[in-house]
Amino acid sequence: DPWFRWTVAMKLKYRAMVVSWKRPPAHWLTLNTDASVSHGHAYRGGLLRDLNGRVIFTFYKEFRELDVLTAESSSLLYELQRCLEGFKGRLMVQVDSKSLVRLLTSGAIAKWPLCNTVRRIRTLLLFFSASIKHIFREANSSADMLSKLRLPSELLCTSQDQLPGRIRATLSL
Repeated sequence: DPWFRWTVAMKLKYRAMVVSWKRPPAHWLTLNTDASVSHGHAYRGGLLRDLNGRVIFTFYKEFRELDVLTAESSSLLYELQRCLEGFKGRLMVQVDSKSLVRLLTSGAIAKWPLCNTVRRIRTLLLFFSASIKHIFREANSSADMLSKLRLPSELLCTSQDQLPGRIRATLSL
């Protein structure tokens, strides 16, 4: 039966893999950001951690109606600007938007007004000698959960103890 041979040939082989937050190299910090868009509103969340996973700061904020790529890039820009306020060093930036990473690393020009945000992000990445890479959402779970808090106002925490319990629980994953 040709259909049987086709379905057998189409069976995919899956392999399990561990997906978790990775520590930055010595003397670097890791910046994780994420954005979510729901019912016409965009939300951003992210965190900056050191080599030991200690929280330096986290943030959550709702912003206006945006498309997903603009929300992801705006989230990253916001957090890079926060880093300017008190950190001078090297950053390992991790986001779960493969489209954003490709856009930033390709040198391509985005449409207006996204092009302005992309230009500013690229400048800040150079300033921090930052590397940027795509990671799976599961490895970005803390930033993902921060972006989905849906709080009535902005949240900025400078220690792990200030975070909601469900976010603190994801920090060890």
